[in-house]
Amino acid sequence: MRTRFLLATCLLTLPLVAQKAHPGAHAAAQPKTVVNWDGEWSRLAAKGDDLDQRIGDQVKDMNFALRFYWKKKLESACKAYDHLDILAGDSFSVALGKEPPIDTPADGTVVDWKNRDGDAFKASLTQDGPTLIQTLRGDGYTLQYVYSMRPDGKTLALEVTYTHPKLDSAFSYKLVFKRIESD
Repeated sequence: MRTRFLLATCLLTLPLVAQKAHPGAHAAAQPKTVVNWDGEWSRLAAKGDDLDQRIGDQVKDMNFALRFYWKKKLESACKAYDHLDILAGDSFSVALGKEPPIDTPADGTVVDWKNRDGDAFKASLTQDGPTLIQTLRGDGYTLQYVYSMRPDGKTLALEVTYTHPKLDSAFSYKLVFKRIESD
């Protein structure tokens, strides 16, 4: 009796195991999503964070001298860019506002870049599907830009994080951009 029960159980579960053994047929049916990063983007101010408010919240509990110092540091490093240009291929060229484009390969290779004020940075970029992660390492601080394409392909969110060894906690804010449609 026990043998029949085990045999029946094995025969009933065999088709399920066989289906799981061949995931290729199911995986081939799902197309891979291609993200089109190319284009000009305009900031949707109402959808993102108020940068001045976020900076104020970051420094509000500091003493007067530190509050003044960090407010100036954050205001000079963190910008609410109104415009964004992206050219994608084997490498990416990203221009934030009026800054010179940051040309980086998408494999994380570090390149030298200078902003319009002449400040030097080590820049890198990696891509993971609908997300680009761009890192700028400057004089004592790091800016990380995480670009996340929305499913509609017409909007993207940019999460900016500023870290500095002497700042108690990282500072971050979000900007949202809409693709400018060309005629």
